[in-house]
Amino acid sequence: WPYPAARRDDSIVDTLHGQRIADPYRWLENANSTETKAFVEAENKVAMDYLKQDSKWEAYKQTAGQLWDQEMVQYIRKKPNYYFTSIYSRGNNNHHAIYRHKTLNGKKELFLNMDMPSQNGFFYAGYSVHSPSGKFLAYAADSNSEEATIRVVCAEDVEGLCKDKGPTADVVQGDINVPFIWTHDERGFFYTKSVKSSDKQASSDANAGTGNTLYYHRLGTQQSQDQLISLPPEAQGWISTVDLSSDGKWLMISLRGDSTTSLWVAPMDQNSKGVPQKPSFRMLADMGNDNYSYIATQGDLFYFVVNEGRPQCRVIAYDVNAPNGQFVDVIPAKDGHQISSAYAIARNHILVQYFQGGVSTLVVYEMGTNKHARDIKLPLGSVKNIWARPDDGEVFFSHESLLSPETVYRYDFASNALSTISEAKIPGFDASTFEVRQVSVAGKNGASFPMFIAARKGIQLDGSHPTLISVLPRNGPTYPSWFNNLGGVFMQHFRGVYVLIRTSNGSPGDSDADKKNGQQPFQHNIDNIKSASAYLAQHKYTKPALLAVHGKSFEGTAVAAALNQAPDQLGCALIERGVMDLPRLPREAQSIPLQQPFGDPEEKEDFDRMLKYSPLQHVDGNRHYPAMLFITNTEPFRNVPWHSYKMVAQLQHKLPNNPRPLMLR
Repeated sequence: WPYPAARRDDSIVDTLHGQRIADPYRWLENANSTETKAFVEAENKVAMDYLKQDSKWEAYKQTAGQLWDQEMVQYIRKKPNYYFTSIYSRGNNNHHAIYRHKTLNGKKELFLNMDMPSQNGFFYAGYSVHSPSGKFLAYAADSNSEEATIRVVCAEDVEGLCKDKGPTADVVQGDINVPFIWTHDERGFFYTKSVKSSDKQASSDANAGTGNTLYYHRLGTQQSQDQLISLPPEAQGWISTVDLSSDGKWLMISLRGDSTTSLWVAPMDQNSKGVPQKPSFRMLADMGNDNYSYIATQGDLFYFVVNEGRPQCRVIAYDVNAPNGQFVDVIPAKDGHQISSAYAIARNHILVQYFQGGVSTLVVYEMGTNKHARDIKLPLGSVKNIWARPDDGEVFFSHESLLSPETVYRYDFASNALSTISEAKIPGFDASTFEVRQVSVAGKNGASFPMFIAARKGIQLDGSHPTLISVLPRNGPTYPSWFNNLGGVFMQHFRGVYVLIRTSNGSPGDSDADKKNGQQPFQHNIDNIKSASAYLAQHKYTKPALLAVHGKSFEGTAVAAALNQAPDQLGCALIERGVMDLPRLPREAQSIPLQQPFGDPEEKEDFDRMLKYSPLQHVDGNRHYPAMLFITNTEPFRNVPWHSYKMVAQLQHKLPNNPRPLMLR
């Protein structure tokens, strides 16, 4: 391969904790030097000249562009007169709008364009809230980072306020904190606003506190007339959430202090019009460090989900009229499944989303008895958003899988039926001919991990199929990624086998399981990549020459390390923005966030651990490596491009005659 010559300076040697570490390509760390720029330009030319030899190169690019330009559903809201659907078109057609339609599958009519003109071009009106009946929509026009403007548009003619699809005269401005909450009578909405010394609205109110304050805005009035909602003197902290109970009888706020959060409630005045002049707040509970999200109210019981998305998450209830009221566990996590979210549906039921190994399951419970009612069967994947109302049995949710970036489903509680509303499809790819299965792979030291395989239905397991492993981060239990564009392009053009495994990138030494079996935490991820590739070959999905692996950032580091340790198990690797030279992590300010899964090389224990697998230090010139393409850019977030530069220079130096290309782009 016509690799460009890269100067080596063998005089540069660091000594850390008694270990001598050669760094002959230190000069590549200077991204702005003429020599580095020439190296990158030459490497790019070699890579692009080679890649463009593929006759389908332009077709791959076209498919990737089509996937990026997909329309994604932001929400579906059912109201008495209309369904409202918010759609975001990403990519080159970047556009966001809210549509309305009389029936679920009826013709969509543009209701509000969320990309709005301003003095500085266009800005995105990001946050919006429909009123209970759908008569009004309040939205926050985010014109800059410090100030937002709440405006209101009508979905029907309202005498004295507005025409259908037209704005009201209401304007609420300032450092507005979303969300804002409509009252059930639709006469106005609550909002919170950060307080500044120059804030005339707050300074005119004697009861305004510090931090942020809660206001009520009545439609058709000036912001200067907005009602400040006074809190008791003992209610201290930042107002982090504001809710109205599902029956409209209670106003709820959470106050976050230095080390604790408290939950306060006040009855709404049901006998008068509007909001009480001085709501009578009382504290329900000091929640400590827990995080509570309101679900619904049934009678005197308030339902919450606590520590949403965390291992200790559970659904709880509170009797507001009990003499010594306290929270009672209603639905705990079960069988290794973590509760991600919970919603009230069908008047007296709770829909709970569980996660296990990145897979979503939906379960319905009876409210009050807490009995299991039914399971909602889903394909393998992750539920991203759920749109539900406490008094309605029609539920919508978006779902991501290996075969589609988004499928929107409708669940009808009365018939217990699930139907597809829309699907973001891979152009030219028939997902119905594929199926996704989950297998358990035995890792090192006997620990197993889940692997997800998308393959054609009826596939002959004869080792002849091109296969791509995507190594993706776990990202906690709540929103793990499934689909990526690379996998979509691969399935569309190669009709091969697409595989997903996940890493666990916690801090070094924080895994009890790894401590028990003597495993290094990050080495555990490396071993899982090797075990996954071995499984696919042993079960005849593919063979090493037809097996590719892809990883980005931390996962790219794991892929590079796995190739150093077992280069004969793979035929190709794509590594994006990986960290290759671990002993050099603390030398760059922007590298500090990258230390998380590896540790700090200045600490001997961390250094000894990472040196065992640091990719740059373990390139083996006596073995053949698979084809490798390193992709990087100059974006600062979790990316220091010289890691890839140095790794490619080292590979090309030690393996100049490698039968497969080792390239940088």
